[in-house]
Amino acid sequence: MSGGKFQIVFSDIGGVLGTNGWGSDLRAKVVSQFNLDEDIIDKRHHLMFDSYERGFLSFEQYLQYVFFHQPRSFQLAEVRDLIYAGSVPWPDSISLFHQVKLANKIKLALISNEGQGITEHRMQKFGLPAIADFIVVSHCVHMRKPDAQIWELALNLAQVKAEQAIYVDDREIFVQRAADLGFTAFQHVSVEQTKRNFEELGLKTS
Repeated sequence: MSGGKFQIVFSDIGGVLGTNGWGSDLRAKVVSQFNLDEDIIDKRHHLMFDSYERGFLSFEQYLQYVFFHQPRSFQLAEVRDLIYAGSVPWPDSISLFHQVKLANKIKLALISNEGQGITEHRMQKFGLPAIADFIVVSHCVHMRKPDAQIWELALNLAQVKAEQAIYVDDREIFVQRAADLGFTAFQHVSVEQTKRNFEELGLKTS
C-alpha cells in the first residue's frame, strides 16, 4: 500500500461530496413550500433531530413529530420527496476523492451525521458505495460527530492509527475535533483547495 504515511482518507458527505441532507437552507425551502410557521418547525426539529440522527427515530417518525403534530393539507410523502430531491451530488468532488484513493492505492471511508431514510437515498443517488471502502453513519452506530467514539470506531474498522489518517469536513469545528484526536485534518471549502491540500500532504490527485 502506498500513500506515504497515510493509509486512509476519511471524509464527511454533506458539504464535501454533495449538498447537506437536511440543512437549514433545505428546511427553509420546505417551510416555504408548504406555508408553515418557521419558528415552530425549527423548535420541533431541534428537539427531535439528535434522536433521529442517532438512529432512535425513523425518518417517518421524525417527520410525523416535526411536521404533522396537527392536521395538514399535504401528505408526509410530499415532504419526504421534497427533502430527497434537495440532495444534490457534486461529481467533481466525488471524482477527486475517488481519484486520490486510486492514485495513491489507499482506502477511502466516509463518516457522516445522517438519519435513516435520507442516508439510504443519498448513498444511491451519489453512488457512494461504489467508491468508499466503508461508511460510518450516525444512525447506524448510535453516535454522531462530535463524539470521539465515532472517529475511534472508524479507525478500528480501518485498523489504522489516527496519525495514518486524513480527515476532511466542511465544518471547521469537526475538523478541529478530528485534529485533536490525532488526525491530519483540513476543511473543505472548494474542490480546487482540497486538491491542493491533498497535494501538499504528498498525495497524488491524478
